[in-house]
Amino acid sequence: MLVVEGKPQIDLRQGLAEGAVFPIKWAPIANPDPDLESGALRTFDQGFALGGAKFNRLEGIFRGERGSFYFLSTSGGDGKNGDVNSDGFAEGYGQIWQLTPDGDGGVVTLVFDSPGASALDSPDNICVTPSGALLLCEDDAGSRDSDTHPLASFSDVNRLIGLSRNGEPFEFALNLLNDTEFAGACFSPDGRILFVNVFGDGTPGSGMTCAITGPWHKGPL
Repeated sequence: MLVVEGKPQIDLRQGLAEGAVFPIKWAPIANPDPDLESGALRTFDQGFALGGAKFNRLEGIFRGERGSFYFLSTSGGDGKNGDVNSDGFAEGYGQIWQLTPDGDGGVVTLVFDSPGASALDSPDNICVTPSGALLLCEDDAGSRDSDTHPLASFSDVNRLIGLSRNGEPFEFALNLLNDTEFAGACFSPDGRILFVNVFGDGTPGSGMTCAITGPWHKGPL
């Protein structure tokens, strides 16, 4: 489990400035497949006892350039949306982290902390584009968010959100077919085709894989 050097059991869920960097090491989990029904400790509890850091709802991860990795804390951050989880934490709109390994340790950097639903709401899957930008799949189309599309009367929809190499978020696509999420965004090996899935709601034709082409070199992705 990830441990921040000199700061055991640190809470990284909120209250951090973008660009914050933390040196890390790794704590091995003695029992990675615990028998919870017999009372064995959860993997998180094992790691936390060894000084592991707290994130909020870790989900997507993708390898970036020079051996680093980007990963998502779907409900982390300071842009509180009103939900409170089981331990009383007020959930945020999402954080993007970068892990840069170095031997048995490395550093983690807070790349982006969403200030509100209109910018980015609950990122789930992530991919690094051929140019080094980021593309994120949202997983939250609840009516509480008021994430209204600026150009039309679409609100509370799941979107593909880009994060430019300058750190600016922008809308790339909206799912107007149903209220399910985009998932699994990735580019073909030659960088010409973006593949992304629409999750679907169980009705015929509601779930699909889309292949998107374009002059990627002319845009922020």
